Amino acid sequence: MTGRDYRSFVSHYRTGPREIGRAYESDKLLIRMTEGLGSSRYTTPDYEKLKSQALEKKITGNRSLIKVNRLAAISKASQEKSLLKQHGMVWQRELGRLDAQRKRAESEQDSFFLSGTSEQSEIAMFMLEAEDYQLQLDAERKAFKGATADPIWTLREDLQAWLTENSPQFHPGSPRREEIVAQHAQVSETIDSVKEQQQSLLVKLDHEQKALEQDLQSNYLRGLFAGAEKWVVEGVPAEAQILICPDVELRDSVLVEFEILDQRYLARLRELDKLHSDVLRSDTGGWDAGDHFAFQAIVDQYPHDLTNRRALYIDRLRRQLPHKTRSDTVSHEDWSLRHRFYIEHRRTLINCWARDKQELYDKAVAVFADACLAEELQQAAAINRQRQDEICSQLGQKVRRWREQKAEAMRLEDDLASQRRHHFEEQRAKEQEMDKKRRAVDKQKVETYRHKLRKEQEAREEENMRRLAEIKEAMELQAETDRERVSYREALLGERKERYREEKRKEAENEMERERRLDALRQMVEVHVEHDPQRVFQATKAYNAHLGIGVDEDVNIQKPLFDARGFTNEQVLSDPRFKLEQALRKAGLHANPYARAMLGDTKPLKPPRRDQESTVFKDIKQT
Repeated sequence: MTGRDYRSFVSHYRTGPREIGRAYESDKLLIRMTEGLGSSRYTTPDYEKLKSQALEKKITGNRSLIKVNRLAAISKASQEKSLLKQHGMVWQRELGRLDAQRKRAESEQDSFFLSGTSEQSEIAMFMLEAEDYQLQLDAERKAFKGATADPIWTLREDLQAWLTENSPQFHPGSPRREEIVAQHAQVSETIDSVKEQQQSLLVKLDHEQKALEQDLQSNYLRGLFAGAEKWVVEGVPAEAQILICPDVELRDSVLVEFEILDQRYLARLRELDKLHSDVLRSDTGGWDAGDHFAFQAIVDQYPHDLTNRRALYIDRLRRQLPHKTRSDTVSHEDWSLRHRFYIEHRRTLINCWARDKQELYDKAVAVFADACLAEELQQAAAINRQRQDEICSQLGQKVRRWREQKAEAMRLEDDLASQRRHHFEEQRAKEQEMDKKRRAVDKQKVETYRHKLRKEQEAREEENMRRLAEIKEAMELQAETDRERVSYREALLGERKERYREEKRKEAENEMERERRLDALRQMVEVHVEHDPQRVFQATKAYNAHLGIGVDEDVNIQKPLFDARGFTNEQVLSDPRFKLEQALRKAGLHANPYARAMLGDTKPLKPPRRDQESTVFKDIKQT
């Protein structure tokens, strides 16, 4: 003994579980969690497994979404391909029709020139001048081509030959490289000059083309080649005015019929213009002339007996006129139909006007001839005035009867026109109804699909409610079980507290008994020596041991300094990691990366404490 108190060197003291006094269940739980002890009530969730499951669900959902998008794209591409195929068939048919019309027009033009240049033709001189003018135009075209296009092709061929000949000389090591580069600069300047000349020539030709188009669009030429409204000359025809009639009243009454007929048809034309005033505001329906022409050409390409005609030409218009919306196209289609009906009705009225006027003229010729014949018969046979009056009255009755017939014919024509208009409106209404039915079918499909989705959602909600009810029922059973366990644990806790109090009481008694024994021993070992001041100056046993005085020389140097505490053979052999390593070693797979990964993922029977966790396998995984 050296006399020193080594208990003062203990810097950290930790009481055992029996000495902390487990007063509450939360203290017990805290101890088990901090010390890493296993628990059957609380389990640690495997976050890596949950993350992998969530990733699998996400990947599955993304794959389904990709499949749906791919199917939608395939369906859209198939529909687009079908529409393009139908447009191609229509365009091929239109191409054949235009080619046939071109050939027919060329043949008619050739036959017209042949017949016009014959000696028997009245316009032989004019046609010869036109033929000379055409030959002059061909010569000018040939000269223009020789002066503009042919030099360009010649320059192109010369450039190709020059490049073929001098391409190897462009390398940096070529001896003629500087000469070739200078020639290349001259060639570039020549090409730029030719480009500027061609550009100025194209601008000039464009101006000439626009001037010719404006001349062709002039009112004079349009009046010559297009149909005009002045097909019927208003008033009494000059041929009717020179007719001879002995009866002045009869002649005046017949000539007045021409003015009455003109007034009736002019009134009907004004009524037609008033009825279609919105159509007459613009010749193109508010569209540009080019867009209106493209609209008419595309609509005329699709025959009326074609299935789904309207949807096809609207899709074609959407592709060819992308700057026009569907509403603009539909409104312009309505305007075009009404404008076409107006033109046809106006042409029909003008034709009927001309026909009735010609019939009236023929009738007037016949009436005047009858009057002249009656006058001649009267003069020749001395027919009395009464007979002449009767003839005049008969002729007047014929005129009135003819007037009534013409009025009835005009009423019938009006009825036919109204019937055609009614038929046209019915056809439009029928097309709109078909379009409405198709949209209703599409809407019904959408509603069916939504109803199906709602049913599936309701089924999922019912399944979730059923699952929730099962979970609630299980939770209630678990709560009942927990309450029983809590009551049981409270009873055990009461017993444990009672035992604890009993142990405390016994410990207090033992402590008192131990104090009594220690007092007795203390009294036995008390110092009963005399006062010796010299003892302070004497050497102590520790000092003598330091000097080697009185030390036992027979000391076992191989004795370990501390006791080693390890694992038993049973503990080592029962470890699953040791068993797995032995099995892999027997199979010859212990050196593979797969074996190292398996050994790293294998867990021991009892998880180690956090302060004793090994990082060996983590280092193996990283390597």
